[in-house]
Amino acid sequence: MESSFFDNFDPMYVIGAVFILGTLVMVKFLPRLTAGVPFIEPKSIYDLIDTGMNVVVLDVRSEGEFTGELGHVPGSVNLAGMELDKRLAAVGSEIYDLKDAPIFITCRTNNRSPRAARILTKAGFTNVAIVKGGMVAWNKQGLPIEK
Repeated sequence: MESSFFDNFDPMYVIGAVFILGTLVMVKFLPRLTAGVPFIEPKSIYDLIDTGMNVVVLDVRSEGEFTGELGHVPGSVNLAGMELDKRLAAVGSEIYDLKDAPIFITCRTNNRSPRAARILTKAGFTNVAIVKGGMVAWNKQGLPIEK
C-alpha cells in the first residue's frame, strides 16, 4: 500500500509556518497600523511643494543618511527620530506655531516615520502624515532630491 502526503503530515508544521508568516507580516505592517496618521504618496507631496504650499517635510534619518545616496526632499528638515522627543522639549513653544501646519515625515522606508508621527501627534500636532515608502519611494518615482 502506498503512503500519501497526508499519512506523514504533521499539523505542527502548518502552525509553525502560520506563526512565522504572521510575525513577518506584523513586523512589516504594524508600524503603519499604529502610526495613527495617513500615508501620502510622494508625488502628491511633491505636487503640494511645487504649487508653493507651505509644508514641512521632516526627515527622521541620521545626518549621514540625509546627505547620503538617497538624498533628501529639497527644503526638508533633518531631525533624527531618536532625538525628536528631546528636541521638541528643548525648542519649547516656538515649534508649536507649526501645530496645525502640514507636516510630512519621511525616513528611508517607513520604519522610523510612524514613531515620529506618534510623538508629534501626542505633542498636539494635528496635520501629520507619512511619506509612503519614504525616500526609497521618492527616488523610485524620480522626484527631485538634494544631497
